[in-house]
Amino acid sequence: MRVSAEERKKQLISATVELMRREGVHSVTIRAIAKEAAAPLATAHYCFSNKEELMAAAAEAWLRNTNRYSSDAPVHLGLRKAVEQVAEGYWRSLEEEPASLLAEMELILWATRNAASSPLASKIYPAYEVELETIFSSAAKSNGDQCLIGLDTLVRCFLMAFDGMAIQYMTDPKATDYRGQFFMMVDALLTKAGV
Repeated sequence: MRVSAEERKKQLISATVELMRREGVHSVTIRAIAKEAAAPLATAHYCFSNKEELMAAAAEAWLRNTNRYSSDAPVHLGLRKAVEQVAEGYWRSLEEEPASLLAEMELILWATRNAASSPLASKIYPAYEVELETIFSSAAKSNGDQCLIGLDTLVRCFLMAFDGMAIQYMTDPKATDYRGQFFMMVDALLTKAGV
């Protein structure tokens, strides 16, 4: 049965994400992905001209996956509740799929290291920032909330708190109450923002 180019691309992206989760970003080559997807190497090269293009597609897939943890934020309840709900979703994703977050962070670091040959590094965080700022802005507007530090700053600080705490959590999940400390940081951030 013939597989369309669009369907084959989806298979290759899924294989890339799965291989990164299981073995890390260093394992990604077009040959390894073709093998993981049970696709001919020539087809993989036809769908993606190089590793950078494939990594960019994987990054987009991760962003869509992460959106599911923030898309149901209760914007009608205001900014504080929306941020807390997104924080809950992000933390739940970390506890449920730590290998995914580890691979995503490896991808960000890989893209940063290879910034000269790949524009991916400059695209990843802005994509998260746009998504979260849209949610937080809707929540603030729906409740008439004022954010004293600017929504863009709120979003960046939120991501910094999550990424930092997630890295610590992944090194030794039982060492301390990382979840409690993350939510303490979120509360301090929201207090600083005046919400």
